[in-house]
Amino acid sequence: MKARRTVLVYVAVSVLFVAFSGIVGWQIGSRSEPVQAGPVLERSIPDSVPVVAFLGDSYSRGIGASTTGKRWTTLVSAAMGWSELNLAEGGSGYTTTYLGQKTDYGIKMDVIAAAQPDIVVVSGGRNDYEAGTATVTGAVALSLFEAIKAAAPDAELMVTSPIWDSTEPPADFATLINGVKSAAAQADAQYLDIGEPLAGRPDMIDPDGLHPNDAGHRAIAEQTTNTMG
Repeated sequence: MKARRTVLVYVAVSVLFVAFSGIVGWQIGSRSEPVQAGPVLERSIPDSVPVVAFLGDSYSRGIGASTTGKRWTTLVSAAMGWSELNLAEGGSGYTTTYLGQKTDYGIKMDVIAAAQPDIVVVSGGRNDYEAGTATVTGAVALSLFEAIKAAAPDAELMVTSPIWDSTEPPADFATLINGVKSAAAQADAQYLDIGEPLAGRPDMIDPDGLHPNDAGHRAIAEQTTNTMG
C-alpha cells in the first residue's frame, strides 16, 4: 500500500469573476469584494504523487474551456501525473489591484504555505501589461518568486512565459516577458518559454474574443508539457 500524506489547504473564498466587452482590451476579471479566508480542507494524497499549485489569471483558471477537465493546467497535470491545486483567479497578475485592493498572486502565499506543494507553477502577465506596469513587473515577479521559495522551500518553482491571444502582441509586451524571464533566472526557477501558442489562431479563441477555447487550452497544455521536456 502506498504511503499517503495529508495536505492542509486554506481555501480562499474568492469573488473574482470574469468580465469582458467588445472593445479592444483585456478585461478578464474584476473584484467585487475582498478575498476572505475560508475553511481548512484535508486532502489525502499518496507520497508518490506530486502536488502542483498553479498561480495565474483567468487562462489558468480555465475560463473559455467547456469544463475544468479541459483547461490547460488540468491537462498538464494529467500528462505529468500531478495532483492539481488550482489557485488561479481571473483578473489577477504579478502587480494587479482592483478598487484599491491587492489582486496579485502574492495574496495566495498563505495557501501555498499551508499546502506545501511539491511544485509551484506561475503563469500570467497579460493583466500586468494592460495595467501599465510592464516595466516593473519583472522586479515584482522576483519578489513573488522569493516569497514562494520562503513559503514552500522544498517546492520546485516553474514560471511560464507570459502569453497573448491570437492577435499580434504589442511590441512592448516583450519588455514584460523579458522582465519575468530575468526574474525567474535570478530566483533559480525553471523558465518555460512556451512562446505564443494561440498566435494567428482565432479558431482557438472563445466567442468572448479573449479566452482560449478547448482547442486553445489544449495548445497551451501541449506546448507547456513539451517545454518541460
